[in-house]
Amino acid sequence: MLGSFSESSEPMIILDREGREYRLKLAVDEDQYFIAKLLYRNREVGIINCVFDPPGELMIGELLIRNDIIHTPPHLLAFLPRWLVKRKPIDYRQKGLGTHLLQFAIAIARQRGCRRIYGSLTQEDINNNPNLVKWYNKHGFQILPPSAENIDTAVFGISMDLEGKSS
Repeated sequence: MLGSFSESSEPMIILDREGREYRLKLAVDEDQYFIAKLLYRNREVGIINCVFDPPGELMIGELLIRNDIIHTPPHLLAFLPRWLVKRKPIDYRQKGLGTHLLQFAIAIARQRGCRRIYGSLTQEDINNNPNLVKWYNKHGFQILPPSAENIDTAVFGISMDLEGKSS
């Protein structure tokens, strides 16, 4: 998947739990990182940034599903009635999109022969999504005390050993 998929390739189509289609767009530097973005109606609603550091390991730098998108109508006549009424932001969380992005990152790590995936959770991450620790645990990550490899503001480290595990 990684070797044949680049920023200029056709985006993959991802379906949420309700059957809506999202485009997965990928930017890759084969040796250093990848960024996968989920787009709905040409708006970025989710992103995962990952870095291969050190070699043989994948660090998740950011995994975010937006909860504050306000879609604007494509033309002025549709916009005018909606302009008079304040529109509520759309929350794209709890639709399986984060799981798609995480599984995509795990697949890339396995394809690249990575031994481990790791990352950091901050208090802000947990405040924004109180179920985050349980979610990572459900997807096979160990929840650890922060260590030197985590960012300074980490309250937890996350780690998944890929050696010996099959997809």
